[in-house]
Amino acid sequence: MSESSPTEGLSSRWILDFEKQAQRRKHIVLYGNIHDQFLWRGVYLTANEFLNAYFAGQGFDVVARYDPIDGFRFGDDGPGKHKPSTAPLPDGMRARFDEVIRRGVIARTPGLSGRDSADATATPAAGADPLAVPPRQRPSVGSDISRARRTPPEEAFADLRILLSQDQISAAALLDLGDMLTSDPERYAADERGLLMLLKRVTLEASVIRHGRLTGYRNTLVVTAGDLKRVPDWFYRENPFVSLVQASRPAKEERRQFAVAFLRPGPGSGGFYGGEQISDQKPDADTTSTLELVADEFADLTEGFQSMDLEALRHTSWKERITVRSGELWRLVDFFKFGLKHDPWEQLKPEKVRRAREELSANVIGQPVAIEAVTTMLTGARVGISLAAAGHGRSTRPKGIFFFVGPTGVGKTELAKSVTKLIFGDEGAFARFDMSEYKEEHAAEKLAGAPPGFVGYEEGGQLTNRVIEQPYSILLFDEIEKAHPRVLDKFLQILEDGRLTDGKGQTAYFNQTAIIFTSNIGASDLTDPHTGAMLREGIMSKVQHDTVEEFPYEKVEAHFRAEVDWYFTSRIGRAELLNRLGDNVIVFDLIRPEFVRAIGQKFLGKLETAALEKYQLQLRFHDSVLQGLEKRMEEKGNLMFGGRRIKSLLESMVERPLNGWIFENLPRLESLDGRALELSFNDSGKLDVRDV
Repeated sequence: MSESSPTEGLSSRWILDFEKQAQRRKHIVLYGNIHDQFLWRGVYLTANEFLNAYFAGQGFDVVARYDPIDGFRFGDDGPGKHKPSTAPLPDGMRARFDEVIRRGVIARTPGLSGRDSADATATPAAGADPLAVPPRQRPSVGSDISRARRTPPEEAFADLRILLSQDQISAAALLDLGDMLTSDPERYAADERGLLMLLKRVTLEASVIRHGRLTGYRNTLVVTAGDLKRVPDWFYRENPFVSLVQASRPAKEERRQFAVAFLRPGPGSGGFYGGEQISDQKPDADTTSTLELVADEFADLTEGFQSMDLEALRHTSWKERITVRSGELWRLVDFFKFGLKHDPWEQLKPEKVRRAREELSANVIGQPVAIEAVTTMLTGARVGISLAAAGHGRSTRPKGIFFFVGPTGVGKTELAKSVTKLIFGDEGAFARFDMSEYKEEHAAEKLAGAPPGFVGYEEGGQLTNRVIEQPYSILLFDEIEKAHPRVLDKFLQILEDGRLTDGKGQTAYFNQTAIIFTSNIGASDLTDPHTGAMLREGIMSKVQHDTVEEFPYEKVEAHFRAEVDWYFTSRIGRAELLNRLGDNVIVFDLIRPEFVRAIGQKFLGKLETAALEKYQLQLRFHDSVLQGLEKRMEEKGNLMFGGRRIKSLLESMVERPLNGWIFENLPRLESLDGRALELSFNDSGKLDVRDV
């Protein structure tokens, strides 16, 4: 990176903490995102490169690195110091493989010739290819390569104990793969325990440097571990000589500086596709350049990304020819996350959005307030202007967040399915989560996956898996009040940041989803499970004492809003979740008598379609069928069960008698093809069927 690089002098946050702990004479367990790349004084390095450079720059006499695979390596004798030959490779894949391996071993193990020792003094045959692969034999027999320094851990740790406890020279020891030292950090074999005890001795006995420029520092051990949970906590806990340092993902300022340095073409980088069109010139001292504006947008949109992800974004922009420009950088980021260049939400045709109210009202009858809320969400998703998107052109929150509350059977789930079909063309993008399956506290792991080492870790989370596999979705969390409050805590991050990371470290992004919670809070009486005492009276009890007409929508809405507020603030103590929902609590009305006929017609229409599709049989319904339905729904309590009661009545009054009549009168089902049946109710309320 050039001297004028905007990242010059900038270091990742954890590196600053590392330097501070080293100055305090601490050994360090470095864990977390250790395999990424990091900024140190304006240059991107791997963690290993940083550690070598840091200790060498401090002037340590010995910088020794050890891992159980490669054994000991040293700061002045690592990979890249001795380059493999660049001579042409032989023909044939196997020959190329063997030759590349031979050269790689020589590069990793300086001084080795790569020839079998038995042939080391042999005179090459006349005309023999000096680059030809030597005859292969068992690696352990007479090979220089087999003498690579692979010291077993018990010997290596004993050597490190001696190295760090002496005070003649300054020494730093870097132990890689610290999380691989035990098969199970809670239950390990005697030999593993012995190794860890020896390693802890190393931390306790390391000497303070008495002479030279590093006087006052300690001979230092650094253990790197991707997963801290796999390092036994007794190794570092209550050990005053050891500190933990977490290698974190790039902070916002680091991501912004990456964009400033690499959006435009420059030394060592071709920039992003179209990046040369982004001006880095300031019209005056008080005006922000376009490059700085786009860099701020980049930093906002890449929250949670690793440094390698940022570089992968650059390659993606070129591969997919996605131009980076102010206000549209989200197109590249969304493609990187979801793999689609075009947003299905923004592909909604204006005519379809305009017709949404009419189409949804045909499926969900008698709920104008809920229909209006959903169509407003569709309009916002189509246009895309959002307070949450200010500054970077794209909101990271879900497209829509709704809390549907009301009596049972009034169309809450049906509306979610209808919206899915309207947007995506089918209900395949609809995912329903039955929250009665999440009653236990540990059920939160089912949503985002169990942590490493626990049962079910390999399966991941049910919610995160679904969103990663199909990010464009309508997510329905049914009867949310049945979930354990700890499960609800998972939704705080989703509603605020629009993302959730599972136990395997994979991040699910929710900014292409709409999230709908449904609830019956306030519908039925709530009683104490131990005493049976009434805690809260439900609206079903209130309406049964009076009539539906005595409860206009305004009264229904006030009841349910009060019950939702009480439940979240007093019952489960999750006022912050209620605050996230804001004005998105949508109260569904009771099913009123004037809507019974229309709902009944909808269900009869489905029965008519089923008969036509299965047998080419036409069904014609006399008005007496709907009149009989309305009469039955006037019976006490039926209206309180809403559309489900209407459906169950039609099943018992129409569907089952119809099937029985056909079975008795037209046993040859193929004879139904082309027929028409007229259905009506007689004076006693029974179904009459007439073949017309």
